[in-house]
Amino acid sequence: MRKLSLISASLMLALGLSISAQDCTLYFPSEIGTELTYTNYLKPGKPESSVKYVVTEKEVKAGETCIGISAENFDAKGKPELSYQFNALCKDGVFYVDMRNMLGSMDIENFQDFTIESKDMQFPSNPAPGQQLPDASITLSMTGPISMNMSVNITNRKIEAIEEKTTAAGSFKCFKLTSTSSSAMAFVKTESKVTEWYAPNIGSVRSETINSKSGKLISISELTSIKAAK
Repeated sequence: MRKLSLISASLMLALGLSISAQDCTLYFPSEIGTELTYTNYLKPGKPESSVKYVVTEKEVKAGETCIGISAENFDAKGKPELSYQFNALCKDGVFYVDMRNMLGSMDIENFQDFTIESKDMQFPSNPAPGQQLPDASITLSMTGPISMNMSVNITNRKIEAIEEKTTAAGSFKCFKLTSTSSSAMAFVKTESKVTEWYAPNIGSVRSETINSKSGKLISISELTSIKAAK
């Protein structure tokens, strides 16, 4: 259950908001060397883990902007756990975040004979309250001695409002986004309600995940540090 929660939260830790290029708003800092650090909590005030994202590449070609991101997960004591890479793409006025980032809390490099199918997360250039956004999903299928499928579906994505949010990294004017996250691994299925806040030129500021059935808090993720490129 904890691993599913981390997987579901991974995406929320990955998204960011920055500049416009080719009439397309990038939802991640684009300056190479920029670092974003997020702290994850299972209970308010009690850090469970953290993740650091570093912009490592930027390529502008044929009207498209591709951002390469390196990520590293740490436990509550700051010990490195996993590192991985993913991409984000701006194309035709839409920003796409690779849903494979949601597998960042799993060491899939040790898996054999697996396939991945995904529908990347999309954001428009000009988010507005009341706007409905496309669904996103990813499915990991493993074969071999032990066969298993894992899937995450993000649905009912809606921009709710514009409001201010404060974290250890500062105070930010944000747009508020709600969605439903449905996860399945083997025989374990969960559904949660997710609320996220994004700030122009910064990115994801905070996310809250609540169990759909019990209404109990599952996890919180907050932006706690921003380091500009040197």
